[in-house]
Amino acid sequence: MAKDYTNQHIVPKRYLDRFGKKDGKRTIIGTRIVSKGSARFFEDSTANVGYIKNYYDVTDKNDPKYWEHYFAREIDTLCGQAMENIIAKVTLTQKNATVLSDQDKAMLSKVIVAQLMRIPESIDYVKNVLYPRVSAQVKDNLISALPPAFVEKHMEQIISTELSEQDQKELMFNHSFEPVNFDRYCDVLQNGIWVVYVNMHRDTMPFLTSDNPVLIEGVGSKDTGMFRNGLANPATCIFYPLSPGIAVAIYSRQGILGLVADEYDGRKILLNEEKYIMSRNVNIMAQAHRHSFIPQPLYDAVKNGSV
Repeated sequence: MAKDYTNQHIVPKRYLDRFGKKDGKRTIIGTRIVSKGSARFFEDSTANVGYIKNYYDVTDKNDPKYWEHYFAREIDTLCGQAMENIIAKVTLTQKNATVLSDQDKAMLSKVIVAQLMRIPESIDYVKNVLYPRVSAQVKDNLISALPPAFVEKHMEQIISTELSEQDQKELMFNHSFEPVNFDRYCDVLQNGIWVVYVNMHRDTMPFLTSDNPVLIEGVGSKDTGMFRNGLANPATCIFYPLSPGIAVAIYSRQGILGLVADEYDGRKILLNEEKYIMSRNVNIMAQAHRHSFIPQPLYDAVKNGSV
């Protein structure tokens, strides 16, 4: 008998595995969750965190698990060996070496864009901000185009007609992952300046991650999030940890690093600034949907109250 639900990860399990520790056939990860205003810490398998039951289920396709299968096939597999190859290359090369190829950037762009579009915050923004605007404009245009007598008779029906939340979610997924649109978003990232940071404080202050792991910041601003800053904004920086010790940061070529793009693009930089690491970690935890993840040994120190 088929299960009544599927635990659909909103962040790839193969990505989370990199921030945990092996325990036989399982990978255990240190997890922080905020419930009723209080933080709670626990360890669990990466199979049991970072998911929402039936989150990707749709009604507009023959396969209700269409998007779950799409992400597993097209995106989540990239977080396995392909990402491991990049991490190995970064680890084995000297500092300031160029470590990211165009192919690497293309692969990581797909993972990052998909991660941004698949999280609940993106769906909520469409439902709560974009859809009401579009719906109101469509209704205004409809009212202006129809005969006045028809409008007067059917005004209440016109005003009250709305897409269901399920329809809105399906519309958002279909639009975001339409190949033309998805490729355009990826191109924005690929054309940026990619800096590869190696965390020199990994043993005491590793990079954290969460079930919303892509941090989008405005340079010189405290605002975070894709919809506050935009992917193509020259002031936007996109930060994404690949592992507890390695992260990528993507800057616009029209922004502050544009003049030194050749010096930094694709290069390995040793990161010693604890304040920078801590700031990225705090922001990634703050934007988590439910779970943020703390690698060892920092997890034990945080849980025991020693930091």
